[in-house]
Amino acid sequence: MFDLKEYLERVKTEVTDPILEYMQEAEIEDFTAEDVVRCGELLVEYLTALSELTEPEDADIMAQVEKVVLALNELNEGLDYALIETVEREAIWELLQTAAVDCGLQNVPDDVTEEWREW
Repeated sequence: MFDLKEYLERVKTEVTDPILEYMQEAEIEDFTAEDVVRCGELLVEYLTALSELTEPEDADIMAQVEKVVLALNELNEGLDYALIETVEREAIWELLQTAAVDCGLQNVPDDVTEEWREW
């Protein structure tokens, strides 16, 4: 069952907060807090779009996956691929994957992001 509130909290606890903490601890200058916020906003837009699907079909869900992955690619590329690295990639992938399944994705690939992901 897709619970938007739960997923919005996961964006904060599993993606944006850990990136911000790492950025401060490691004194990262390759991206800013605003870039991290933008990453979170893209994930929130994805989750909100999924929550608004009244009768989700696989094609509708995957269209939202494609949209967010391409937007994340663009954001990360603009930062010389510094924002989304291994730990972030896993957290974001898991969030996108489980949200798609909880929304009703029937034909579930091993990785819903693989076709479009550059991070």
